[in-house]
Amino acid sequence: MGGVNVKNTMVERVLHIIAPHPCSGCGKVGVVLCEDCKNDIISEPFLGCILCGVPQRDGICPSHTSSITRSFTVSERIGALEQLINRYKFEHVKAAALPLAQLLDETLPLFPEVIELIPIPTVRSHIRERGYDQVELLARFISSMRDIPIRRVLMRRTNKTQHTVGRDERLMQASDAFCLKSPSFLHGKTVLLLDDVVTTGATLESAAKLLKAAGATVWTATLARQPLD
Repeated sequence: MGGVNVKNTMVERVLHIIAPHPCSGCGKVGVVLCEDCKNDIISEPFLGCILCGVPQRDGICPSHTSSITRSFTVSERIGALEQLINRYKFEHVKAAALPLAQLLDETLPLFPEVIELIPIPTVRSHIRERGYDQVELLARFISSMRDIPIRRVLMRRTNKTQHTVGRDERLMQASDAFCLKSPSFLHGKTVLLLDDVVTTGATLESAAKLLKAAGATVWTATLARQPLD
């Protein structure tokens, strides 16, 4: 996998020199997201329940029985944000990680004094395809920006992918997707569970259930919400 990482990084650097990145919003050459388009995304935050979309500032409706206490999402997966995420996840544009992390940093509130950042583990085949772990890379930037530690306590039990399956199968797959290492470490902690995109909320909910059972208060953070059609 290391060879793939190096190869993709070298290719990206060469392409950036001979064909600089255009902005994912307006197309201006030079950056993957210009300041104007960044501000446009920030000005239209997602202020709904991540599970059903109903307006809700804390990100989770009281009507849901959830292991998540609070949830923060940059915006809907539309327009410039959708293009930026797609380039990051599917077009090997690793440079998109920083502006995406900056958008998330603008979205997140002030944290308690003690909080742990926990990235959702990425499916191994996706890491090989991209040459990098997109959630892990975001976590490193957020950790640096907010001066909070990353705790890699979640492990995948399966490597099934969800982007081609429907709601019922997503829920079934996610229910047994993760396990915890060092669960005693989490007791009494507030944790920020990080993923890139939330669709049904099944992945976040499955991971949050384990973390809560270990004694943690669970907040979540995602770049975008994209409901199933």
